[in-house]
Amino acid sequence: MSAALVGQWSRLFARSLVQAGLEDAVICPGSRSTPFAWALAAEKKLHCHSLLDERGAAFFALGLARASRKPALLLCTSGSAAANFFPAVVEASLARLPLLVVTADRPLELQAAGAAQTIDQVKLYGEHARAFLDLGVPDAAGSALTGLVRIVTQALSLTLGPEPGPVQLNARARKPLEPGAAETPADRALVDVVDRLLGRGVTRVARAEGVPAPDAVHRVGRALATASRAVIVAGPLPLPAPGAQSAAAAWQTLARRLEVPLFAEATSGFRFDGDGAPRADGLEWLLRSRACRAALAPDLVLRLGAVPTAGGLEPLLAEHPSAELHVVSEHGHPDALGRARTLTLGSPERVGAVLEKALGAQEPNAEQRAFGERVSKANELVWQAVARVAASSPVLSEPQAVRLALDAVPDGGLVVLGNSLPVRMVDAFVPSAPRRLLVASQRGANGIDGLVAGAAGSALAAGVPTLLLLGDVSLAHDIGGLAAARLVGSPFAVVVIDNDGGRIFETLPVARLWDGAPERSELWLTPPKLAFEHAAALFGLPYAAPKTARELAAALSEALARDGATLVQVRVPAHSARDAIAAVIAEIDRSVPAVLAGPRS
Repeated sequence: MSAALVGQWSRLFARSLVQAGLEDAVICPGSRSTPFAWALAAEKKLHCHSLLDERGAAFFALGLARASRKPALLLCTSGSAAANFFPAVVEASLARLPLLVVTADRPLELQAAGAAQTIDQVKLYGEHARAFLDLGVPDAAGSALTGLVRIVTQALSLTLGPEPGPVQLNARARKPLEPGAAETPADRALVDVVDRLLGRGVTRVARAEGVPAPDAVHRVGRALATASRAVIVAGPLPLPAPGAQSAAAAWQTLARRLEVPLFAEATSGFRFDGDGAPRADGLEWLLRSRACRAALAPDLVLRLGAVPTAGGLEPLLAEHPSAELHVVSEHGHPDALGRARTLTLGSPERVGAVLEKALGAQEPNAEQRAFGERVSKANELVWQAVARVAASSPVLSEPQAVRLALDAVPDGGLVVLGNSLPVRMVDAFVPSAPRRLLVASQRGANGIDGLVAGAAGSALAAGVPTLLLLGDVSLAHDIGGLAAARLVGSPFAVVVIDNDGGRIFETLPVARLWDGAPERSELWLTPPKLAFEHAAALFGLPYAAPKTARELAAALSEALARDGATLVQVRVPAHSARDAIAAVIAEIDRSVPAVLAGPRS
């Protein structure tokens, strides 16, 4: 194989992807991927990002795709390098994010023969990948070159649908791996063929906009209009495409018109959408309280997006088996309980707009109006209780730190919520506000893998001041993600709530096991006990460790005004979240259920 063939094959590979719309490539170092990395780096219209750790690089690419809503390319060498992409591929699959995973590979003659860095990479990611395509080795035949263009552009298109997600493109290469100049007549003829193919351009894929089925939308509309105790729950939703309107406006208009309480989780993006209209955002608390769940007693729950973060929705439906569940989701079948009466597939933006138009000037019935008023009053009482408990702490507590962190993000900024306890603390302690924030979360597999690297990718793609809120275990788990954070040029505050371990387990039934054997709690809490200031120094990042509310507000203000990433470590009492939650629920149980229940027909 000539060096010229390697060069022209990889040039056609890279330029075709750019012509098809690829804008970002994340490249990990390695030998077998050399021709493809060299060709991608030569494309002036392509933004290439270099990261040495494949796991972090994969989540960084995922973050780029999450914020841009465009496919990102991920390239690695052969062997175990590709296996390190697996967690991000799983997340991309479940979150339905477009990711083109290019795994460089050895040729077939080196397979199963003890060759270095050679594993079976065929369909490596199994059903987590939407498709698997193999390029074979570079080949100068005209049909092979035409096929190369078709395969790479098809792979990129498949990341976007019909169901968005990751696609594996296996790219084999023989030595020599370094592209070379055309020195022979055959080489120069090959250059001419490649030039003609690139001059012709790639196939443009026109994707039809999905329109929700009118009959399905009308069924949901009729159920909503005739219910007497209906609620709408907005769970995790993807970030809107840059410049696109969020789904919030139509649903808020609809909720106001029918006086249906709209419970907006922070992950939905509805809570901070710039609309100052009141809404029922105390769902986290109402579902935590058994008495409130009993008093709420809905007859209809309309759920938007993915399964809500709040764990109380499942007990609510179990305790009220006659309540109808209707689900609106752009993809998939998010109904683990098998309770949904209808599942309307379509983007929440389009379904909301069609539903708003279908219901026209529909007025709420008297029972729904009264129910909505009671929920609104209960919501006020919830946030009053939250404010009292949060203010009662003499030291900087976890609820206070979370509220200060969100308050510091400027209008138009991006908030990335870490999983486990932080995402729940935002729902519990940060009410709606009349400002516009973008909210991203990694709720595909709900794991803590790659939170820092993923947030860095989203921060770079969004280009606005960004705050990542995560726990100390999550940061320890992705400490290498700070390398990706260095690539961000806009203000990027990585705020770690250091409560000495995975304190979410203190809020789960497993905590009861520790009463007789407290030493075993570390199997779940896994307190990192790390000096994160050294991690900041290792990666050359500014670091702050505020100890009071005033110091934290000042540190966040500085971090979100400074270009580049800053690590802010906020040490809080280990049990401050658990104690605050218990205190708020106690207050709510005393006053809210009676307001919620009201007169029954």
